[in-house]
Order: sequence, then C-alpha cells, then structure tokens
Amino acid sequence: MTHLNSIQSLRAIAALLVVAFHVSDGAFVTGAAGVDIFFVISGFIMGTVGVRETPLTFLKKRVVRIVPLYWAVTLFMCTVSLFGLFARFNFEAGQLLKSLFFIPYFDPSGHIWPLVVVGWTLNLEILFYAVFAFALLAGMPVRLSAAILVLLVLGGYGFAPAAAPLQLWTSPLLLEFVAGLLLATVLQPAGRFLGLVLITLAAVALAAIGAANWFEPEWRILAWGIPSAMIVAGALAIERAGAWPTRALKPLEAIGDASYSLYLLHGLVIAFAHRLIGDGLMVNLAIVVASIGIALVSFHLFERPVGRFLGRVGSQKDRPSA
Repeated sequence: MTHLNSIQSLRAIAALLVVAFHVSDGAFVTGAAGVDIFFVISGFIMGTVGVRETPLTFLKKRVVRIVPLYWAVTLFMCTVSLFGLFARFNFEAGQLLKSLFFIPYFDPSGHIWPLVVVGWTLNLEILFYAVFAFALLAGMPVRLSAAILVLLVLGGYGFAPAAAPLQLWTSPLLLEFVAGLLLATVLQPAGRFLGLVLITLAAVALAAIGAANWFEPEWRILAWGIPSAMIVAGALAIERAGAWPTRALKPLEAIGDASYSLYLLHGLVIAFAHRLIGDGLMVNLAIVVASIGIALVSFHLFERPVGRFLGRVGSQKDRPSA
C-alpha cells in the first residue's frame, strides 16, 4: 500500500503542531514534537516505498521533492531582506551557499540553523536520504541504513564532535528515522484498540510534558521521540484494522498533501503578519488559517507542477535514444 490515509493525516497534524509552536513563540512547547512525528513518518515511508526504488531514482525523487520549494523560500527571504523587510535577518554568501546545499553551520546565535530556520530538519533528512541510498546500493536498505544511523548516534555520544556538521549528523534524532524503518518492516502493529491505546498514552505523555513546560534537548529523543513513534504506530494499527476514519479526516489529508509547504512557509506568514498587524490571539488564529491557505496554494501551484515537470525532465533524460 503506497498511500496511507493515516500517514497523510499525521503529516497535517505534525505540521500544524509546528505552526502552533512558532505562532505561540514557543509557549506551546509540545508543538515542536511535530518535527519528531515527521522524522518517524519519513523513516516509515522510506521503509515502505523507498525500498522499491533504485538508488539513483530514489535520490532524484527526494531532490525533486525537497529542493525546489526550499530553495525558493530561502532565496525569497534573502531577496526581501535586501529591502529591509526583515530587520533582524542578515546573511553572508557563505551562509546562503551552506543553506542551499544542506551543509550544517553555526549561526550567529550559536544554533545549527540555516537561513530558513526550520531547514535544520532538512539537513537531517538529506543525511538520512544519503545513508538510505547507500544502503539501497548495497542491497540492504533497511538493515544497513538503520545500523549506520545507530552507529552515527553512538559516535556522537562517544566522541562529542565540535564541528557543526558532525554535531547534527550524529544527533540522537536519527533514531526516529530508525523507529520509522522498524514500523515499516519489523514492528507492524494492527488493531483498533491497540492503536487507540498507543495514541492515548502518547498524547497524555506529550500533554504532561507540555503542561510542565519541560524541555531538555538531550532528552528529546525520549520525551518526544518515543511518544511520536507511538502515535505513528497507533495510527498505522488503526488503519491496518480498517478502522481509520478516512471520510471524517478528509480535510486533514488535504492539509497533509500541503504539509511541506505549510512547514516551510508558515514562518514567512508569521513574520509578515507581526510586522503589518501586530500580535494577539486573533492575529495568531488568522496566521494559522492564512498559513494553511497559502500552503494549499503553494502545493497546487508550485510544489506539484514543479515536481511533475522535473520528474518528466529526469525521466526523459533517462530514456535511451533509439
């Protein structure tokens, strides 16, 4: 099964959690766990769909999926900043190049953030894709990629690298990709009751952590990673049992299709809204609605058409001449 309604719904929920985190200026701390859900989903998708592809086809599809919109948003931010629209946004040529080519670096605040801050997650995704492509080439996509990711994390704990790329590329968050791979292959829960239990326990855990306003980066993989894996496992268990409420959650699936646009573009909406209107509860609600609307437009008018065009170009180049 290449299309899972539960996964599409979870993509929407994950993106909306991240939007809520940023709209609340970090007050809704649990919203950042949307990233962890995304990572588990990514691992699951690679273990389900990616295993069927050749390494070259796999990489082409991932580049076409990730790069165009990310580059467009990055270059747009840099362009408008030249006109003073983002007073606190400054960049150098080296930062721009590293951002565009997914090379982690320390920004002036000391964080490993590219110019589009949420792009730090893409730096991890690109590493995962590279590892997975290598494992595909070796003929052991799931086992080898999982082993490499675990070894990278252990290396990070053992050597505590100082360089920004090595710090990010040995992050414990890589284990969330492994969790997704396991859910696609080894751990395949099924059952409506089991799914509801997993989701409920995970939601309670995340709510408790959020209520305590507790967040320690070094414990993220446990505090948010495990509940995120449980949520994905629970949703899959419900769908495998044929009990996923597809019709009721149809609007979420539409947002799920546009979740990448929503993830990358909501920061721009927040910045422009606060600059032009201000802040407050009603403004924040309007930002969420506007972000969803703009993401849907971006998906239908940019993401999908550009993806189809680049996909056709790649396919034509791959065809042998007669």
